[in-house]
Amino acid sequence: MVKKHLIYFIFLILLYCGTNQNVPVFPIYSLLPVGSPAIVDVKPVEITTQDNKIRIEFDIYYYVTNREDEFIGYNLYISTSSISPDLIQAGIGVNPYLPNGYEPTFYHTKEEASTESSKLIEKRVSNLEPAPSEIPFQICEKYYFRLKAVLRNGIESAPGPEISACAISSNITCPAVSPCYGY
Repeated sequence: MVKKHLIYFIFLILLYCGTNQNVPVFPIYSLLPVGSPAIVDVKPVEITTQDNKIRIEFDIYYYVTNREDEFIGYNLYISTSSISPDLIQAGIGVNPYLPNGYEPTFYHTKEEASTESSKLIEKRVSNLEPAPSEIPFQICEKYYFRLKAVLRNGIESAPGPEISACAISSNITCPAVSPCYGY
């Protein structure tokens, strides 16, 4: 008789073991995918400095397409070599471009979402690395750009498609050994 009760008791314990009836194991928003943004275009901009030197900056063009409730903007990723989306998703090899020192790179709200031609966003990126350890773009170097959507709760989208652009000047011809030769 005791053996029968013991088996029944163990069965009940195993039946309810690991069952969380108060809170879902994963928050519902972590199960819903966050839309990946895409850059429409990247164009180099030639700037003449006060000391008559040429520097290159880039204009980034994109649409705000995310409509998630917690959406707060996009992080921009810039690198000098093509990096797989898996490495960016894992945070390996490249950090977001944060001119203010905190995320996101570009602030937006879900109310701004639109793909109307008049709603194309243009943002200027002055350096490969922002201040305080500012690193300028090097002429005749190829750069790779990606965006990731950022939610208020810390969740990020998968990286959008990578787009490349050369830091070229109309006054300088790139040498044959550079990645931007012939542009």
